[in-house]
Amino acid sequence: MDTFTENRRWWMAACFLLILCVVPDFVLGAERLDRGWLAAAGLAEHILPRGLRWEELAKTRLPAILTSDSDLRQVRGRMCGEFEHQHALLLGCRELVEGMPDLFMQIVRHTRGKVSIVALVADVEEYQYAKMLLRSKGIAADHVRFAEIMHDTLWARDYGPMIVDSPDRGPIVLDADYGMERCNDDRVPLELGRLLKLPVVTVPLTIEGGNLLTNGDGLAIVTDQFLEKNITADEDENSLLATLQNACGFRQVVVLQSLLGEPTGHVDMFATFTSPTTVLVGAYRVEQDAENAAILDRNAARLRQVRTSQGPLRVVRVPMPPRRNNTWPTYTNVVYANGVVLVPIYPSLDQVGRRRALDIFSQALPTWKVVGIDATQIIKMDGALHCMTMNLGAIGQLPAFPKPCRKRVASEAETSELAVDPGCPDRKLMGLERAPCGAGW
Repeated sequence: MDTFTENRRWWMAACFLLILCVVPDFVLGAERLDRGWLAAAGLAEHILPRGLRWEELAKTRLPAILTSDSDLRQVRGRMCGEFEHQHALLLGCRELVEGMPDLFMQIVRHTRGKVSIVALVADVEEYQYAKMLLRSKGIAADHVRFAEIMHDTLWARDYGPMIVDSPDRGPIVLDADYGMERCNDDRVPLELGRLLKLPVVTVPLTIEGGNLLTNGDGLAIVTDQFLEKNITADEDENSLLATLQNACGFRQVVVLQSLLGEPTGHVDMFATFTSPTTVLVGAYRVEQDAENAAILDRNAARLRQVRTSQGPLRVVRVPMPPRRNNTWPTYTNVVYANGVVLVPIYPSLDQVGRRRALDIFSQALPTWKVVGIDATQIIKMDGALHCMTMNLGAIGQLPAFPKPCRKRVASEAETSELAVDPGCPDRKLMGLERAPCGAGW
């Protein structure tokens, strides 16, 4: 059999297998169907690139394949702790560069020399504006890779890809359902997996990354919100936790109580691992919030009962800032960046508690640099530093990304949703364009 015929049959078989993955999506609903067609489009793009003959195609590599849910048990991967070495940090620029440019610039400045940044931009205008911001303040950005992927919000932690490292298959992107009606955000794991040239495995669970923390050694913590979003008549708590364990390589998952009244219900609003054997848990004073003080005390007590592979889990309490104007400030919503930890602070709140929190991080991470980052503005959106980033773990060396080049059109109302910092370059003069969710490339 000649090479042409052999390779053609191989690709036809690949297409057939893809159909087997896509057809069940008709049963699972529109969101899954959309994922299947997106995967099909990606496969077609790599099967028949312009000007490439079948003989040449045999030398190319298919970067990302949507894998069946039934393959979860075969992943056998490990999700690393955020305090471990990270190859890259994902940052969603939409809403961030125009609404909170100083926060964007601080993250870029403090991560330089520590970790690569994969910055999502929706279009060429956003890309150019982000670079202009950095140049205007003299901030070096040689560690920033801009990836042109349409997204709706800056909450990369919740919609971003979860990375597991499989001894058999290397790094794998896990793509869970995103429980929000933000279709562009929901597509990010698959699109980024293609850019990173990594296999993508779909996970039949709704998982928001802010509600999943791991010690990197088989232990994970979530809140009861995870169960509420996933329990159905056919899925009970045990089966849901088993699916999560199979997908992420966890040996035990501890379910904690979410804060009463806190809108996200996420565990990263009151906890963070600093090592495989240490977790920081928030603490309210009774006079601040009696009900949530009791909840956090119970959560801390539950975690003290947990044993890791290296012995009992050590629980360190960290003060929670006082609440004002219906916001939920926190010191545990941090970013780990290979020797630097970025801690959200609130200059107008709780100076004593802030100093204590920063000291606790310094004691827990004695060789790390602890940097306080003003999160006053973003906490009004019910999130902080951890919420807007996603650690990409053991993805290996970053490939070259295509330079952003796409343009979009939107109404004036859409471009004026966010307040623009008056000290930064004018977005309107640059012709920033937006598009509603669902607009095609």
